[in-house]
Order: sequence, then C-alpha cells, then structure tokens
Amino acid sequence: MRPMRALWLLAALGGSAVAGFLALHLTAAWGLPSPVLPIISVVTFVGLGLLLISLGLVVRADQRRIERAAEQARLKNEAPRHPERWLHPLQAMRVAVAGQAAAYAGALVAGWHGGVLLDLGPAAGLGTPNVNAAVVIGLAGAGWVLVGFVVERLCRIPPDAGGGRSGTLADERNTEEGNEGYAL
Repeated sequence: MRPMRALWLLAALGGSAVAGFLALHLTAAWGLPSPVLPIISVVTFVGLGLLLISLGLVVRADQRRIERAAEQARLKNEAPRHPERWLHPLQAMRVAVAGQAAAYAGALVAGWHGGVLLDLGPAAGLGTPNVNAAVVIGLAGAGWVLVGFVVERLCRIPPDAGGGRSGTLADERNTEEGNEGYAL
C-alpha cells in the first residue's frame, strides 16, 4: 500500500469544488434546492472520525507493545521474542485503508460544499440555513482529511522494523526502497 498523496487529495478537492459549483447553478436553474447535506450529518462525520481514530490507536498500541518486547529482549541480549499480536495484520491494514478512504471522502465532501459556498455564500449571505450547512459540512469534511492523515500515521511502522519478519515480497520491496511500511 502506498502512502496517501497530498496532490491527489488536492485534485479531489478541486474537482469536487468545480462539480459543486456547477451543480448549484444547475439546481438553481431548474428551481431545485441547493445540493447541500443537512447539518445533522455532522453527527455521522464526528462519530465515524472518532471510531477511526480509536481503531488507529489500537493498531498503534499493538505495534508499540511488540516494539517494547523486542527492545527488552535486545537489552537482555536474548533472542528477539515477538509477543502474541492483539490484531491480525490484515485488520491493521484495513484500518490504514479506512483512514485513507476517509481522507479522500473528506476531500470530496469539503470540495463539494466549498464549491457550493463560493456561489451561494455571496448571494444568500452568511446566516442562511444552506450557507451555514455548507460551512459546517465543509469543515467536517476537512476534519475527515485530518483524521485520515492521523490514522495513516498511527498505522505506520519504521522501515527497519518491517524487514524480514514475515518474509513477504512486499516487505522486501519496502525495505529495499527504504519506504516506511504499515503495521503488518
């Protein structure tokens, strides 16, 4: 799995901003309401963001426990002993992928509502329900981008700790390229 790229997030943000701007023009021309999520959607954004952060912390705690056991064995000049994992490596990878998905979804949501806000804000003015909802949901989307970056960071392991443990080709490739891996 490759690390998240900020350029792709910016492309998603910009593309969805253009799409939101154009969608607002089309809905206004057809006499439909503005395409903004209701403000109550923030509850879902916050709930899922907290769930993702807590899962990332569980992955990080599992990885730290393994690192501490290896460090203690090294200090005692014993053979490295890996304690039993709390999580299966595939579960840790799923958390990392969910973090990336949240970041990309957050960029799309923030861009869409930012595009709507660019056109609707000056016309309707701050304080109208749709403008307020666009601001709040856009900030919630930006929060998901931040959550995605944090969760991805929590699921990373240092490059020297990933080599040779499982013997997979992906581990060897990451070690050869000097990339950081994920908690696998």
